[in-house]
Amino acid sequence: MKIIIYVMSPDKNYERRIALSELLEKMPFEFEFMSINDDVELTPDAISKNHDSKRAIDALGRDLTRGELASTFNHMLCFKKFLDSKSDIAIILEDDVDFIVDELICVIELLTKKIVNKNNHHVYLLTPVISYLNNKSISLNKDYKVVEVVQSLDSAGYIVNRETAKKLLSVNSKAWFIMDDWVRYKRHANVNVFSVIPPILKQDMVTFKSNLMNSRNNAIKSRTLKYVVTRISYKILADAKKYFWLMPFKGYVRNKDV
Repeated sequence: MKIIIYVMSPDKNYERRIALSELLEKMPFEFEFMSINDDVELTPDAISKNHDSKRAIDALGRDLTRGELASTFNHMLCFKKFLDSKSDIAIILEDDVDFIVDELICVIELLTKKIVNKNNHHVYLLTPVISYLNNKSISLNKDYKVVEVVQSLDSAGYIVNRETAKKLLSVNSKAWFIMDDWVRYKRHANVNVFSVIPPILKQDMVTFKSNLMNSRNNAIKSRTLKYVVTRISYKILADAKKYFWLMPFKGYVRNKDV
């Protein structure tokens, strides 16, 4: 299978590009830096065309911030670029990730040989997740395994095939939730989300601060009736499933480090 790496990185993040290029050049895969043009894609008209504000407010209790829209549009751009390519598998990275080259190569080769195929609607996260199921985990080698994800809010590094990219792109093409909301992608795109344990990628939060954290913390809340009712309903169902099914029968694990 032909593999390509897409790295989301605006031109202004020059230091991040240099740092990551030094790692990626040691890998046997083609890679490309990607970024939307903020001056074009984040104008009021463009946002209105490519963003469903009402649906976001009903789903999240607030609208997406400009930074969240930029992030989501960048992921969508990677999917489109991937689907226009002849590659079978895409590895999507954000530009603040850090990793050990030999270990990442090893994990990618094991995943693509043993698990990842061209047809399944699966996502494979390479970063820490909030919770996962330990039962029916698949061993890659003595150091790594693949588990089913329950919850994660991290899109800094993951693997998709073409069929999965189509589904992720379709369900959020008019953006109404941010890319790292994998629970919502599982629910609305009908994809299965898995993770490598222990995670092979981490975000360098010391050198590079998150671009989204400040804008998220300052976002204006807007609790519509639909949001309140939907959130309560989903929470009740999710808690019942967790305590009466996942914890006693599926090996539910809560990652305390996330």
